[in-house]
Amino acid sequence: LRELTIDDARQEYCDWLNDAKINQYLITKNSTLEELKEYIQKQIDNPNSLFVGMFDKKNDQHIGNIKLEPIVWKKRKAWLGVLIGNKNYWCKGFGTEAMELIIDYSCTSLKLDSIELDVSSENKVALKMYEKVGFKIRKTNKNALSDKGELTDKIIMEKKMALY
Repeated sequence: LRELTIDDARQEYCDWLNDAKINQYLITKNSTLEELKEYIQKQIDNPNSLFVGMFDKKNDQHIGNIKLEPIVWKKRKAWLGVLIGNKNYWCKGFGTEAMELIIDYSCTSLKLDSIELDVSSENKVALKMYEKVGFKIRKTNKNALSDKGELTDKIIMEKKMALY
């Protein structure tokens, strides 16, 4: 993991956001390269955001992102979003490894007490990964998300940090 820079705004990354299979659970459903650059700069400038890319250690290929935003410093908590955009890396453990790294960093370096996220009840792969790294379901909002014109449940999950 490393913080993203404007130089990471490449066409492949932009294509992830424009791919219906990849973006089906994302708020952002499409993007131009210029919009992507502006978004990355906005995250860099935001003191309440940590936006990092996932890179393959073997070839330094950008495969996805993790974002903590907002980070509520006074409450020592943050909301998390994750995307593995490169389909060649799906279901191979990279998301789990990246989640473990960001959880450790959040606890030891950022001194956060908890991380929260929300996920569609239809996103079974993500739910399994989140549970694997210690997230617990805190709440389910029935029919709160629209997915392809159908309402699905939004599951709120939380990871309480171990004492640092």
